[in-house]
Amino acid sequence: MLVRQRLGIAVMILFLPINGPLWRMAIESLGQTIPIGEFSFFSLSVLLFVIGALMIFTPELELGQRS
Repeated sequence: MLVRQRLGIAVMILFLPINGPLWRMAIESLGQTIPIGEFSFFSLSVLLFVIGALMIFTPELELGQRS
């Protein structure tokens, strides 16, 4: 398993859309606020989830010369 795939798995687990409220609670417990709305935050987490899925399922590029 490639490092890219392992990182993709971690990104997918961390940014599951259901984890959005947990992220908000954790950041607010640190005394910070998230300056974006609920829908924007949900959209961002879905985007990061999809990026993680792409990191897992895209094939490895072969960068060698072909004869």
